[in-house]
Amino acid sequence: MWTIQQISEADYGCEERLPGEPLMVLVTLESDIGEILQFEMPDNWLLMQGLDEGDEWPEDIDAEDPESAKAQKQAEWMENYYNALQELEEQ
Repeated sequence: MWTIQQISEADYGCEERLPGEPLMVLVTLESDIGEILQFEMPDNWLLMQGLDEGDEWPEDIDAEDPESAKAQKQAEWMENYYNALQELEEQ
């Protein structure tokens, strides 16, 4: 069993989220045997599941949530787009 130890806002560095990019949070889980696992995921997914710190993690850790995968791909696309815009401005 995995338990949610901490949920904190993901670090966006000196840049803010891009328009349309989902709010990501850093989730820290701890297993019954003391293993620690950290990953980023959309905050909205946690809210829709009603999950908070201290709750048991309901999913198989190895299985990727389709909604989370979609949000991750969108975030990567937006970051690539933003980087391309910055390169064009520098030219």
